[in-house]
Amino acid sequence: MSKYAAFFVSEQVHERKVTLADGSEHVVFFKEVPATVYRKFLLAEQSEDDDVRASSLAQLIAASMCEADGSPAMTFKQAKQLKAGVSGSLVNAVLEVNGQKPGNVLPPGEKSGFGTSSPSPLAEEQ
Repeated sequence: MSKYAAFFVSEQVHERKVTLADGSEHVVFFKEVPATVYRKFLLAEQSEDDDVRASSLAQLIAASMCEADGSPAMTFKQAKQLKAGVSGSLVNAVLEVNGQKPGNVLPPGEKSGFGTSSPSPLAEEQ
């Protein structure tokens, strides 16, 4: 299996400096998430249910953000209480740790979601 080791989520904890809107910098730790967790995030972003879409970032942050020892840093319930700017800064770090770029989180052909510049389906209807 060692020849395929790069295919799997690592147990490594990744340190990132996160800058908030007020200019303060914080050292935060993240771990990679499996493709199934990331895919659930993508599906949640496309949900017709507003509550599911609104909670998608919190779910991804709670799954990836950790303490230096790899233990979870916050629960999903706590992640849902984050300030909008903090949530955005943290999810950008999550995406980076997981090999994604902000603005590139949707599969090809999808029109809207976090980090995209395309209008939402609701905007298209107006």
